[in-house]
Amino acid sequence: MGKLSMPEVKVEKKELKETKTINSDLLAIDFCGEAVPLSELRIAQRYQNMIRNYDNPTFRKLMTKTKQRMRIIEPILKKYGVPADFKYLPIIESAMANESTSHKGAGGYWQFMPSTAKSLGLVVNETQDDRNHLTKSTHAAGKYLRRLHRQLGSWTLVAAAYNAGPQRIQDRMDSQNKDDYFKLKLNAETSKYIYKLIAVKEWFSNPERSREWGSGQVVNRLAEIDFDKKNLPIVEEEPKVLAKLDSDS
Repeated sequence: MGKLSMPEVKVEKKELKETKTINSDLLAIDFCGEAVPLSELRIAQRYQNMIRNYDNPTFRKLMTKTKQRMRIIEPILKKYGVPADFKYLPIIESAMANESTSHKGAGGYWQFMPSTAKSLGLVVNETQDDRNHLTKSTHAAGKYLRRLHRQLGSWTLVAAAYNAGPQRIQDRMDSQNKDDYFKLKLNAETSKYIYKLIAVKEWFSNPERSREWGSGQVVNRLAEIDFDKKNLPIVEEEPKVLAKLDSDS
C-alpha cells in the first residue's frame, strides 16, 4: 500500500533561558580523591557558606603559621596510607595548637580523648601528654584514620566519623541505608564537618578558585541552571497518530 500522506505536525519548543556557563574547574573539587557533588545546588550553597566563613584575616594569619607543621604531618600520614588532605584536620580541630583542650576533655593537635589516645599508644597522665607532641600524635592519628577507613570504606565518611564517632556514623548508614556522606542525614555539626575540611584545603591549595566561590557567582549560575531544569517543557509524542502511520504503510 502507498504511504499515507499526513501533514507535518509541528511541536512548539520553548527555548531555555540563556545562562552563563560554568568553568568545569570550579566544580572539580574533591576530598581525598572523592568528588564533591557541587553541581547539586544545596551542596554548592553549603560549600559557598564555608568558603566565606574562612575568608578572614585571622584564618590567613593561621595559614602562614601552620605551613611548616603541615610539612611534618604529611609524610607521617602517607606512611599509614592516609591521604594528604587530612593534614588540614588539626586546623579545624585545634587551630594547630597543642595546648587546645575541649570542654569534653579532648586535647592536643588532633583533639583525641584520653581513652582514644591511650588506645593508640600515646601516654596521657599527670606528667606527660603525648597528644601535645606533633610527631607522636600524628602517628596516632595515622593509625586511627586508617582504622576508620577499613571500617567505613570512604574517606569522607572517615572525616564524619572523626567528628561524630564511628559507631554513630555506622548507625546512621544502617538506618538510612546509605553509604554516601553527602546523602546522609546527620547532626548539624557533622553535616558541616567535611565542608570545613574542603574549604580549608581549598584556601591553602587554590585561593583563586576559593575567591570565585566566595563571590557568589558560581552558586548564582547553578541556581539559574537548576531553575531552568525544573521548568523544562514536557513534550509528549502522539502515540495514536504514530500507530496509524505504521499500520497504513
